[in-house]
Amino acid sequence: MKRILLFIAMVIVTVAMSAQESTSVRSFEYSNYLCPNPYTGRPIYGGESLEISYSSKLGSYGIDFKYGFIRYRLSLSYKGTENGWYKYTGFEIDDMSKVIVMTRTKLSHFLNNFGQSQDNYFEKDKLIEIHISGSGSLSIYPMKDTPERRKEREERSIKIKERNRLQDKLNELYSYWQSTKASVQDSLRNSFKKEFFEKKGAGRYSWDSETNFAVRYMACIDSNKVVKILKINDVKVAENIEYLDEFNRNEYKYQAKNNNGAKLINGKMFLTDRFSPNLIVCTLTREIVLKKGKVLYTRWGSGKVSQKAEKVIEANIALLKKGRYLIEIQELDGELISVVAQKYSNISNKEKIELYSIYE
Repeated sequence: MKRILLFIAMVIVTVAMSAQESTSVRSFEYSNYLCPNPYTGRPIYGGESLEISYSSKLGSYGIDFKYGFIRYRLSLSYKGTENGWYKYTGFEIDDMSKVIVMTRTKLSHFLNNFGQSQDNYFEKDKLIEIHISGSGSLSIYPMKDTPERRKEREERSIKIKERNRLQDKLNELYSYWQSTKASVQDSLRNSFKKEFFEKKGAGRYSWDSETNFAVRYMACIDSNKVVKILKINDVKVAENIEYLDEFNRNEYKYQAKNNNGAKLINGKMFLTDRFSPNLIVCTLTREIVLKKGKVLYTRWGSGKVSQKAEKVIEANIALLKKGRYLIEIQELDGELISVVAQKYSNISNKEKIELYSIYE
């Protein structure tokens, strides 16, 4: 029995202490506040939150608000009046900067929805002047909370959460793109090379093997992190045309965007980028002197040719007559493109003998 009574007594004491703790802090949250436009001085909305609190246990006030993207949390103590102003001093909780707050009305009044009822002009008795060491000064005027403003705040909060969710999705897809971009560009490079040889030196995507200009491309990464290439230079990739059409329809209705130009549209990320495929046609030379079908002298220029080029020259040496020849070998990324022999002669129109070529 004594144990039961002791347990009940402990519960009562705990509840009493909790109730005392909860009533020791009073606070009021305003949906927004006004501040002067830095250029015109006219009222503008300054932030999406402002909370003023008072702890009777500590005898201190708190002001918690956001200005732009920065959140400030102030801890203040009342210091008396000064030239018709109520003065409070303290510090900013996060970086411990010194703070001075001056008001025309005691901060305790602001615990009871003491705010502006309109936003056309400033009401002087609603002014809270804040001076934060190292951050400057700010004049704020709390807006009186109303059912309409509460509804607006809830709607705004929902929009902010959705906007943040979409931005997080874009960041997730862009981070994935950063990790896979190199492999995508390698794949493009290999496709250019393959196409070059399959189409005998011609290319569909305007890639120039001579100048090796950077290639522009457009990519789409869907919610499953599947990458689709939509355009290469100005040529549309036929199998992904539906994604490109989706982008064109919604280019200006994007859900989120980052500083690198990536856009989130219908849950997919679209972006453009460029890279150099670094596929350059190299020309190598070799000099040979022939007599009776045999090579008497040979000299390579700079660079090393492929075994295929060596075999082509050996297999076609019979096509060349006695004399001295300059042999030009063209290769792309180590693969043979052409082998052409040109005989040294005093005649201006020197004959060229094609030993091998992929060109039509």
